[in-house]
Amino acid sequence: MTRRWGLIGFGEAGRIIGGAVAASGVDLAVHDRMLLDPDRGPAVREAIIAAGATPVDDLAAFADRDVVVSLVTPATAVPAAQGFAPHAKDGVLYVDLNSTAPAAKHEIATLLRGARVVDGVMTGGGIQLDRDQIPISLAGPDADAVAELLNGAGLNAAVVGTEVGAAAALKMLRSVVIKGMEGLWVEALLAARQMGVVEPLLANIEETLDRYSARDFATMLVTTHVGHAGRRQVEVRGSRDTVAGTGVPPLMSNGILARHEHSARGLAAAGQEPGVVPPTLDAALEILGTLPEDPPA
Repeated sequence: MTRRWGLIGFGEAGRIIGGAVAASGVDLAVHDRMLLDPDRGPAVREAIIAAGATPVDDLAAFADRDVVVSLVTPATAVPAAQGFAPHAKDGVLYVDLNSTAPAAKHEIATLLRGARVVDGVMTGGGIQLDRDQIPISLAGPDADAVAELLNGAGLNAAVVGTEVGAAAALKMLRSVVIKGMEGLWVEALLAARQMGVVEPLLANIEETLDRYSARDFATMLVTTHVGHAGRRQVEVRGSRDTVAGTGVPPLMSNGILARHEHSARGLAAAGQEPGVVPPTLDAALEILGTLPEDPPA
């Protein structure tokens, strides 16, 4: 295993990942912009040393590093790469583990042309729940090498793609579902509270979800969407109006209605027979993926 690592960012995730790397015997240097803060810097410096790493005030100290891991806020992922770029030696592995969209990963790869950039994200239950075993997804031409290094440090990494941006896409699309459910639960339960049906609603949905694995549930919803979007748009419109009637803004419900109306128009325009459910998820996605982008109303 290469022994000279650098870590940019020593927040919650940086402390856990950095601690695991340092504990594996790696020579780990850590830079965090808080080191330069007169008030907070001393505590950050002490925490880095306690983790078995060396605090550095300037990214120029990473000029001799073989691996540099970036764990900063999404808004500072590109600036962190810009700051490191003048000091990056050719062939250095730069592992961007920040939760950004694929476009940001591509921008970082462009900034660090001489480096071997690997796109990475953390998924799963979250850094507080999973700590150093949180799943790390990696993508890029050198993702296999990084997975071996991270796993060798006791972490939990897997390769999900060969192109930079694939891991970021996985994270962002996962968020569509997970954060989407967050928004749906907030909207539905706020409306349920207004109507005095919170517990019955929870019990009813719990009973439905308990019938399926997540994969089977997604397959059931998407395949039947092809067969029944036209009919379901009427129910969804009523659902939207029910939420609005409680005084809760139907922000999520409006989007659900727009999706169903879009599909219903497209399926009708494509001559898809109502009520016919495709046999597989792939078949359903093929049908939905070839619908007109903006079907006529």
